[in-house]
Amino acid sequence: MPMPRREKLEKKKTLVRPLEIGPMIRGLRKERGLSGVEFCRRGKGIDPKTLTALEKGRIRNPSMVTLEALAKGFGMSVSDLFRRAEFDQRDYFSLGSQKGLYKIDLPSQGIQLISFTPLMEELFCGKMILEGQKQFDQKLFGRDGAGAFFFMTLIGQFEGEIEGRKVALKEGDNLYFYGGMKFHLANALLRNSTLLLVAVPSCLKTQWAFRRQEPPSP
Repeated sequence: MPMPRREKLEKKKTLVRPLEIGPMIRGLRKERGLSGVEFCRRGKGIDPKTLTALEKGRIRNPSMVTLEALAKGFGMSVSDLFRRAEFDQRDYFSLGSQKGLYKIDLPSQGIQLISFTPLMEELFCGKMILEGQKQFDQKLFGRDGAGAFFFMTLIGQFEGEIEGRKVALKEGDNLYFYGGMKFHLANALLRNSTLLLVAVPSCLKTQWAFRRQEPPSP
């Protein structure tokens, strides 16, 4: 009797990093002008060595007792502590500009993608700049039929088909459709045209090379 075939199971990858509590604790402590010793005295339940290990990242998953002591040291609740960590971490809170956070160049296809959101599997929101007379279809994103797309023409004009139905998008026109549909869109002009692109889940591929954009000036 043949042995059953073994299949390798891969854990689902995510581009969103876990919350980094340590740097947030150090930043908040410095912000309030508290020394390590003074902060530990206020917390009543955390010693200076544990605080140092936490702030330097040697302790990544503090216990609930430690979290409660940390929160007490700042005079806040544990939930407030996590909200502050989310606010300080760009994967969870991001204030950007039209320059975007990341840029992906696909020169062979005449495409440039600019992401307004941090890189994550759940969502992509950004813009696609397509060179004149170039086109793209569902193969670009490699979708397996899940999710949805939303396009809106920001600059220029696009023409194409969605499941055999012809579409034309001038500036301001938008298009929503199920992620499993076959489609192609082309830049109808000789110059670059730009689309707003929202995809759920994200349409980004891990093999694409992402370039971090410079943060916007304050």
